[in-house]
Amino acid sequence: MFEAPVDQARGKQVTNWRLLVGQAVQIRRDNVVVDQGVVDAVTPDGSVLWLNQKGAVGRRMVVKEHGAGIRIQLIN
Repeated sequence: MFEAPVDQARGKQVTNWRLLVGQAVQIRRDNVVVDQGVVDAVTPDGSVLWLNQKGAVGRRMVVKEHGAGIRIQLIN
């Protein structure tokens, strides 16, 4: 599992979501971007994050699902 510091994680799968607070990210499933925004908070165990989005949705919870192929990638 990849757990490099945030500045080294750009463009790679990140398994330790606790490193992502304050970062702009994309959420991918099967290599398709399904959401993006700025990570607002992450639970202490790193299994859930809250994503602030632009537009009507605002903020949503994202749960790390085992085997679901969710990828978090840093974006500019």
